[in-house]
Amino acid sequence: MAGAYQIARVGIEGVDNWRKDNHQHAEATPEDGEAGAGGSAPAAGVVGEAAKNPAPAAPARPRAAVPDATKAPAAAPAAPPPRMIVPNAETAPVDRTPVGSIGGAALNPLPPPDAIGAIRALAEGGDAAAQYDLALRMSEGRGLPRDPRMAAQWFERAAAQGLAPAMYRLGSLYEKGVGVERDYSRARKLYQAAAEAGNARAMHNLAVLFAEGGDGGKPDYGAAAEWFRKAGEYGVRDSQHNLAILHARGLGVGQSLVQSYVWFSAAAAQGDADAARKRDEVASRLDSKELAAAKAAAAAFHVKEPPRASNDVPPPVVGGEKARVPGAAAPVSPPPAKPKISRL
Repeated sequence: MAGAYQIARVGIEGVDNWRKDNHQHAEATPEDGEAGAGGSAPAAGVVGEAAKNPAPAAPARPRAAVPDATKAPAAAPAAPPPRMIVPNAETAPVDRTPVGSIGGAALNPLPPPDAIGAIRALAEGGDAAAQYDLALRMSEGRGLPRDPRMAAQWFERAAAQGLAPAMYRLGSLYEKGVGVERDYSRARKLYQAAAEAGNARAMHNLAVLFAEGGDGGKPDYGAAAEWFRKAGEYGVRDSQHNLAILHARGLGVGQSLVQSYVWFSAAAAQGDADAARKRDEVASRLDSKELAAAKAAAAAFHVKEPPRASNDVPPPVVGGEKARVPGAAAPVSPPPAKPKISRL
């Protein structure tokens, strides 16, 4: 499914949000797909003093160069920048899905009405996968009338059974205020639970909330960096991009242009042209020894595979068989260690 979602990124000159086009619908936002093969990631830095002085919001589409590594970011007002809201939120898909290597949704393209009725019966009987599937259909209007409120109720029931993708989806609804009253605190708790269970997309969105300060709160770049790192290790491209910027500016982590180069390289390897430009800007500020170390670390980085159960919901079983139809797309399989360019 194609749609437009919001991606939040931390800009080199501050914290900024902008809208990105989403070309592939993935699980829990779809994101419940898979990431690349296992491997190691660069080591985390220590919290820097710059984290105490967040910089002012940057323009919507910043193209600023990486600031001098010897200079700390300027102090600015503590209030976070305003969050952009997707236009026509009541008629558009609700998830702001981060870009990354995790695959598309294992959605169930079933022919109504029989299959839908069977899924509904399973959902009412307590089947978490069916509850999630039904909620997803209601949230998108696929095979059923679009009903954000009922979708939220079914996501809630699936989340109550510990289904991490449902927690992620429900968190997104609460963050946007679609089908439920907007509640950043509730959204953060749901993202946190899903992230701790291993959902990579929830990790990214949780990090964004920490970086932005949530509903008028103070940004926590240390926590944001931690979750961007975890999501980045699972191949979430925007998290890799954000973490590179935090390292470049010393926000929440020790300022390190070597680490910034590594994470920009990881995002660039997934087709992020902006990350590629920033990587080259960072490279121009490194001496030959630092650049060699940065390139070696970037080459050694490999995406980890996230827990399947926390990132993918198998189709519910209807009549002894998985509820799918001939010719339907197969469930997403893990991409290679160096995943192809993809958007969720």
